[in-house]
Amino acid sequence: MRSLDNLTSRLNYIFKYCKSYTVCLWIGWFPIILTADPEIITNVLGSPELLNKSESTYHSIRCSFKGGLVASRVDKWSKNRKLINPAFANKVLLSFFPIFNKAKNNIIEKCSELVDNKEHNLPNAIQTMTLTLTAETTMGKYMHKGNQISNDVAKHYCVILEYTIIHTILSFMKLGFIMELFSKFRNAKKFSYQFVEDLIHEKLSKTANAEKSITNTKDDMSSNEDFLLTNEENEFTNNENDLADHSIKKEPKIFIDQAIKLYKQQLFTWNDIISESNTIVGAAFETTASAIYSALVMLAMHPEIQQRLFEEVLDVFPEKNFNAELDQLDQLQYLDCVINETLRLAPSVSIIGRHVTKDTQVGKDVFPKNTQILISILHLHRRTDIWGPNANKFDPEHFSAENFGKVQKCAFIPFSKGSRNCIGLRYAMFSMKIILSGLIRNFKFETDFKFENIRFTNQIALKFLEEPGLRIRMRS
Repeated sequence: MRSLDNLTSRLNYIFKYCKSYTVCLWIGWFPIILTADPEIITNVLGSPELLNKSESTYHSIRCSFKGGLVASRVDKWSKNRKLINPAFANKVLLSFFPIFNKAKNNIIEKCSELVDNKEHNLPNAIQTMTLTLTAETTMGKYMHKGNQISNDVAKHYCVILEYTIIHTILSFMKLGFIMELFSKFRNAKKFSYQFVEDLIHEKLSKTANAEKSITNTKDDMSSNEDFLLTNEENEFTNNENDLADHSIKKEPKIFIDQAIKLYKQQLFTWNDIISESNTIVGAAFETTASAIYSALVMLAMHPEIQQRLFEEVLDVFPEKNFNAELDQLDQLQYLDCVINETLRLAPSVSIIGRHVTKDTQVGKDVFPKNTQILISILHLHRRTDIWGPNANKFDPEHFSAENFGKVQKCAFIPFSKGSRNCIGLRYAMFSMKIILSGLIRNFKFETDFKFENIRFTNQIALKFLEEPGLRIRMRS
């Protein structure tokens, strides 16, 4: 691929000019250690002394989302991460499968409307779908079939992410205060905060009504001997679709349930609920949408790989209309390779960072106080000495049992690594596998855009500078 635009293209030049994968430099007011060395990265991300995020790069995110797990300082992060972890437990994620399947069906329905000989831009449709999915699974915003969140919500979050990268660049010069002059940025933040607050108040209202209903039901049960019999009879009259909807309506103990419970116990402040909700919704929908779209683009550019994946999906899901379960997802091993290869070449977040709060020795390296350590995931994922001569080509065989060894595992960190890794790693993988398996089972994707012409730009999440259009054809 060609070199990346703006910040990433400069990093390309720095690594090439210095002939090293670890360099020291100044960017604005900040001393920077820039690295794509797997040994250093593993030590840094695993160090209990280096848990604070880079001030130069994460200050802007903290301002945009009023805090949150992604950017908060270690004291706040350590407390909130432990409190939020139960909302991402495996049993909770498994309870989301009906919602993941519903999101799959919604995007299939949308793509069915685009089956023709024209190329279509899919990112907006995918973003709306993933935002709807995220709002339902984390905030309890129940969506009926075919009903999705307005495109305006996704657009405002995208504006925040776009301006946040500008804020990041200005922060290197300590000029971040200029961002408040941009009315478009201010309005987008105001809109997103209001969107999240409305979801929280809606959830609080539902919780209060549910508690009242339970109290009334207990009173009714004590005076109505037929209640239990009637309830049991109703259970056996539901069809499969009713049961699927019922499993959604039961609303498992999701993130917002946990956050409200912590707020009532005075372990969370109201700002904690707002910041963590805003961060989870904003980060989850955009990174998931980016990964799904990137995978479809890569498959459209490599029809032989797409055909092999289709055959695997067809073997697991013979029918076009299906509800995926965990044991079926486990059988889609080539899909795992396709997703991982997509995240290798186009990681949703291409750069992460740490702030050194005191002189710290990690392994053989000593990092001076106030140094910013920037880790280029994109360059780490493309090192030819690690991934082979085809490191810059799309080849899921990079993740086959024969090729994906210890060295490659240390050099593959699409969800970061260590204790500050992405809390939604398994959530993202489950949702992506279900949605992609549904799309590949139902459609064939094509494009005239050439792989070698792909260029990226940074908006927190990695974005295509020019988004390839996709032709969609129905499969039998």
